[in-house]
Amino acid sequence: MANYLSIVEKNVSDEIIKRCQSGDVSAFKEIYKKYEQPLLRIALRMLGQIQDAEDAVQTTFIKLYHGIKNYKFSAKFSSYLYRILINVCYDLLGKRKKMNLQDLDNVEPSYSVDDELKIQLEAAILTLPEKMRACFVLFAVEEFKQTEIAEILKLSVGGVKSNIFHAKSKLREMLSKDLKGYVS
Repeated sequence: MANYLSIVEKNVSDEIIKRCQSGDVSAFKEIYKKYEQPLLRIALRMLGQIQDAEDAVQTTFIKLYHGIKNYKFSAKFSSYLYRILINVCYDLLGKRKKMNLQDLDNVEPSYSVDDELKIQLEAAILTLPEKMRACFVLFAVEEFKQTEIAEILKLSVGGVKSNIFHAKSKLREMLSKDLKGYVS
């Protein structure tokens, strides 16, 4: 199954990007419409809070708007855009660490065991180191190829594989500890 980004990428032509570079706001709106949701999904999984994810996407598009003239057509446009998003997410996570605001909502609504597992998985993903989290989210959740992730994050393919392997191991370990309370 091709990831959503591959489908979007085919729809963003060099012509649209060139129009953006020349200041065409309607071309920028086209890019926004095509990329807003995939960017938001990744930002939400990187940051864990919808407000932060929305801020990250907004900041990404502002940076794109101001920096689109610097885009070189030698790299895929999606890699360029996702690199901006990942850097924005890293910046927000760094600020959050400095301000000691890494807290998840302590509200415990009623939900099924499946919902509980999803919540535990999302919480566990948020505890992964930033680069490892980015690799895991892009690979396991958004279904990017490892070569695409390497290009986006400026890592070697081996580094991406290693981060994914370690993320899976850590998540398996964390979730197996959490699941002991459910298995009697």
